[in-house]
Amino acid sequence: GHNYIVLVTVSTPETEKAVDLARLDRIVGERIVTRFDHHDLNQDPEFADRTTTGENLVLLIWDLLAPHLPEGQLKKVGVIET
Repeated sequence: GHNYIVLVTVSTPETEKAVDLARLDRIVGERIVTRFDHHDLNQDPEFADRTTTGENLVLLIWDLLAPHLPEGQLKKVGVIET
């Protein structure tokens, strides 16, 4: 098995209020950690037709998070395999 560290970078324009970090943490927990923690990525339906590379994992995480954040707030997703 592999271990991963997921890095999520968000920002807002100076004219908007600050990012609600508690909400962000909840979204990441619900959408990412719950789904992937202690699970075989090869068994995830999203990887049925693609390889479980770090690049594909980053793209999937982006797609899972972006709809739950204000438009343009998600800036970067990174994955470090340990």
